[in-house]
Parts: sequence; structure tokens; C-alpha cells
Amino acid sequence: MLIKMTIWMLFLAYLHAKQETEIEGKAGWARHLPTFRINIFITKLLIGKEITGYHIYMLLMFLIIFHLPLFFIPFTWRNESTIMGLMSIYWVIEDFLFFIVNPHFRLKNFCKSKICWHKRWCLWNLIPVSYVYGIFIGIVLLILGGLK
Repeated sequence: MLIKMTIWMLFLAYLHAKQETEIEGKAGWARHLPTFRINIFITKLLIGKEITGYHIYMLLMFLIIFHLPLFFIPFTWRNESTIMGLMSIYWVIEDFLFFIVNPHFRLKNFCKSKICWHKRWCLWNLIPVSYVYGIFIGIVLLILGGLK
């Protein structure tokens, strides 16, 4: 089951990254989109930057997409943990693929100096801190959900 979910997540993340590339282009983080922005203490603490209406609605849409299995399986806290763990890892994969598929970035430009909206980096400035948090939280939630 884990292999099938991984393939599904990679395919969905790829399509999502391509769509986001078409919408945002080289600007990233909805910088040039006509959307509202929330820039308060909690957004800076949690994600290190403002949050946009574009991203809020996208997050809500993917919450619904990832919870679709609950129409077919019973709600349990283990199932919820698995869903949220997969979603946490999904966001890291999708965000990284955005840079890979975006002709304005590609892998060669995946660095702190070229990506201004990822404010905090680690591992010699090779990876955004949010990726480490997303993967760690995702793995913990998958373990709690009993996914092996």
C-alpha cells in the first residue's frame, strides 16, 4: 500500500507543481497574484513568511482531496494520522518539484540566494528548514498511524 500511495503522491505533486508553475511563474509564493496576504506574528513563527489567500484556499482544497478516503473507510485517529502524515510529506515533495519543473529555477537554482520566500535554510543552506519539519512531522504521523 505504501508504494501505491507514494506513486499517487508523486504523480499528484508533479501535476500540482506544473500547475503552480503556470500560475506563479518565476515570482513564486504568489508575489504577483491579486490575493490577500496575512503577515502577522503567528505566520512568521510557523512558516517564516506571510500566508496568502491563494495558499490558504489551496491548502483547504488539498485537505479535502487527502481526506477523500474517509468516505470509504471509517474515521479513526490512526487513519487521520496517516492522512495528515502523507499530506505533510506531500507538501515538501510538491514544493521541491515546483523548482525542478519551473524553467525559471530548475535544480541548479535551488538555493537560498535564488529563493527569497524560503527564509530559513539548514544543512549548509542546501534545504529549507520547512522541508525538514514537513518530513519529520510526516514520518511521526505515519508511524502513529501505523503505516509501515
